[in-house]
Amino acid sequence: MKRGFFAHCICYREQIYHKHILFLNEKDEIIEITPFSNETSNTTFIDGILIVASPSFHIHLTDFIATIKKQIENPKTRLSLAILKNPVYKNNMPNMGGRCLLCNIPEICWENERPESFSIEINEIFRP
Repeated sequence: MKRGFFAHCICYREQIYHKHILFLNEKDEIIEITPFSNETSNTTFIDGILIVASPSFHIHLTDFIATIKKQIENPKTRLSLAILKNPVYKNNMPNMGGRCLLCNIPEICWENERPESFSIEINEIFRP
C-alpha cells in the first residue's frame, strides 16, 4: 500500500515542487510526486519544506545546516534553492524508485521563503 507526504514545498533531486504529494510504496521506495488535487488516504501533511534525500543524509545533517546558514546570509536567497544548491544535499540525493530519508524544516516565512529564525531546525520525518 502506498503512502503519501504532502507539503507546501518539496525539494527532490534538482526540482522544487509546490503543493505536491510524494508517494512511497510498501518498500519505502519513491513511486511518484504528483500535484495536490484533493485529500487522499494514507497521506500525511508535513509542515514547512520537505527534503527528500538518500538514507545516509542523516549522517551529514550538521554539515548541511552549517552550509545552509552560510547560503542564506544573502537575504534574497530562498531556502528551497539553497537546499538544492547545497553540496551536502547534492551528494545525498535519492534516485526515483530508490529508498529515501525525509526531513523537514518546519518554521518558514512563506512571504520570502526563508527560515523564521537563524537557528534552523530540521526534523527527521521518515528513515527506512
